[in-house]
Amino acid sequence: MNEIVMKPIGWIETPFRTREEIPFPPFHPDSPYRNPDVTGTVHILEEFREGIADIQPGSCALLIFYFHQSKGYRLTIHSPRREGEVGVFSTRSPNRPNGIGVTVVRFLEVDGCKLTFRGVDMLNGTPLLDIKPYSEEALMV
Repeated sequence: MNEIVMKPIGWIETPFRTREEIPFPPFHPDSPYRNPDVTGTVHILEEFREGIADIQPGSCALLIFYFHQSKGYRLTIHSPRREGEVGVFSTRSPNRPNGIGVTVVRFLEVDGCKLTFRGVDMLNGTPLLDIKPYSEEALMV
């Protein structure tokens, strides 16, 4: 199989410097998903600025990013939400074969190449690979 090479389109700024600082989502009462005071900022590289031209405050999107601080992986892991070992692909673990993360966010502000959002569950400095629009209709299959 061919190697896949990706170039980040920007990076994500958050208040979290370590994995331990991120509240366990989404059932933890202080989860960043539920706390409107926890926000992050997407910094888009200037060469990709045109690509965010139609993103509006209040809209939701999928941020697709790279788990840049995760080391190694196992195909079965202990999940804090289930008993016994489970397959890594049925979890949100950052330790994955390809280290790709996806999070649904709501944009609060758009200012040039900066997008402020709510729904933070990634570390500061996380490389951003893509942004895709999100809506509830996308889930109806």
